[in-house]
Amino acid sequence: MDSKNEYKRLLLSKNLSGRVEFCQTCNVVEFELGAISLRLHADDMQLFSQLIQEAEMRLRYCKVDKANFEDEMLKTSGIH
Repeated sequence: MDSKNEYKRLLLSKNLSGRVEFCQTCNVVEFELGAISLRLHADDMQLFSQLIQEAEMRLRYCKVDKANFEDEMLKTSGIH
């Protein structure tokens, strides 16, 4: 087998949502989420991580704001 075709893959992480592998030969990180597979250059992983963290933080704030809004609506609607 030609060594150029040998891929050295490392499992970086795995949980119920999917798995993340790194191909040392290609310098590519692969995210497998169910039937979806996303590959990005390893140098872009930090940017992708920041993107996901910011989205998660904004989603958390959105849920808190919604809960606060619903609490205020109950207080002002006269329901005791």
